Amino acid sequence: MNGTQDQQTALLREELSKLLSTLKHNREKVSLDVLKTKYKKGYDTLCKGIKHSASDYAKQLALCGIRIHKDYLDEAVSIINETIAGSGILKQLSRAAFSHQDIAEFDSLALTLREKILNSLESLYAKHLGLYITPECLENPDVLPLIYCRVNHCIWQDGKWIPLELAIAAQSKEKSA
Repeated sequence: MNGTQDQQTALLREELSKLLSTLKHNREKVSLDVLKTKYKKGYDTLCKGIKHSASDYAKQLALCGIRIHKDYLDEAVSIINETIAGSGILKQLSRAAFSHQDIAEFDSLALTLREKILNSLESLYAKHLGLYITPECLENPDVLPLIYCRVNHCIWQDGKWIPLELAIAAQSKEKSA
């Protein structure tokens, strides 16, 4: 994630955390029946806020930085949606928010969902791999080509996918240093 995405994630987390604290405080002080009747309007507004904030934050944690080329978007979205539906994590996220009011549990579940999504996308990535041949490969037979994925426009380096433009920029810096 870059700095702007980190800030956005932090703001979304802070917003959800405040709403969950408010819900926890209200439930500790007032019975659920009273919250749903006497304080119905405020309670419903709070729950809607939590639902919206939790959804935004979970999407940010689970999907941020996942790159998909438009030519592969339909297939990737299908894989992601199947993974989410089959994981059962959405219900657990809801329970973490509404039953437990636990932001740490929510974080952990959303990051688990992210890992499941990334793992499920690996089969799509594997179908669309190629070699990225750099000028150095052509000049020196000992320099191996990079493994490139057309789906995410990344190269496989040090056990993870690195955006091609970042890898090229890093190589340029190494050359000039």
